[in-house]
Amino acid sequence: MAALQLREHPPQARAGIGPLFILDSLLIGSLRFVLDKIVAAAEAESQDDSSLREQLLEAQMRLELGEITDQEFAAIEGDVLARIREIKAAAPGAFTLSSPDVRITGVEAEVVDELK
Repeated sequence: MAALQLREHPPQARAGIGPLFILDSLLIGSLRFVLDKIVAAAEAESQDDSSLREQLLEAQMRLELGEITDQEFAAIEGDVLARIREIKAAAPGAFTLSSPDVRITGVEAEVVDELK
């Protein structure tokens, strides 16, 4: 049988490990929190079409002021509307059904209690 010897480590050896580990854990936890918030903000912005609508309104104003031509406006409008359609199509619960004759994009429904 092998002999077992238990040694007590000096307090100085244990003191260096604890605070350093806690500091690393806090640093990693806070970095993860910040990165999660950045990802959530980026995802929310990618699903928001309000900035695209503002771009379209700005282009319309520039057209009315004569700063851009009809062709430039048409190009801007086509790009912006295509991106808005992409956002709407990617929205949760959205669907697009198309055939050569008919195209249905999204459906809104409201339930009304008729018994009241």
